[in-house]
Amino acid sequence: MAIQFYDKGELSSGFYGWRVAAMIRGKRYQKYFSLRRPSDAVPETLWRRYQETRAEYYETRWAMRAAAIKYLDFIRTEHPRVKPFRGVGFQGITLGIGTIGGNQAEQCYFQVNAPGNPMRIAITEHQPLSRAWDRAVGLWGEAFGIRQKDIDAKRQTPPTPEQFKRLRKHMNEEDSASLGVGVLHYVYAEQRAEFERQKSRTRLKERPVDEDDLLDVHARLEREISEFMERSDARI
Repeated sequence: MAIQFYDKGELSSGFYGWRVAAMIRGKRYQKYFSLRRPSDAVPETLWRRYQETRAEYYETRWAMRAAAIKYLDFIRTEHPRVKPFRGVGFQGITLGIGTIGGNQAEQCYFQVNAPGNPMRIAITEHQPLSRAWDRAVGLWGEAFGIRQKDIDAKRQTPPTPEQFKRLRKHMNEEDSASLGVGVLHYVYAEQRAEFERQKSRTRLKERPVDEDDLLDVHARLEREISEFMERSDARI
């Protein structure tokens, strides 16, 4: 984004006034605001103030547009230099598998790539994938000044365990890593727990009804009906 003033006689083209230029998503925008008056009837000071105001308006307009597009690209697209299988669909957070701090065991984690202060959020027994993601997105929002509604939206779409599975496979095959399948244990913990809950619900549905249970329900219904009839008779 740039605004530049050219004095009379400075350019061989004869132009003098303001030039505003901007580059947005690789496309160049520019406008010229000449101090050459359309008529001698227009006061020179008035025309100068008018053209300068127009130049400043376009500079501000394009700057705001560039900032808005940059923000939307940040929250909607991955960085062009993100490594394979590490992207999460937007910029500022990546997937990782490795050691954190003094812990020598490899762990799956989310990395918040805050400038000068990258943070790794591990997926552990006490911090499963969804909770680690929630924390990572919160830190991402603080680090990059993200709007609350965009933070809330990202929290609803955590990466899947399969993304870490593909990352592990890639690192072993392409980066000469030797990551065992156990590194994915906590990544799949919530998925395993949900599977067990579904199995339990299925078993309850498929369990045959015991005859004693039926008799108990029948007796309870008879008792409730009898009590209701007695109360009804008492009111008559």
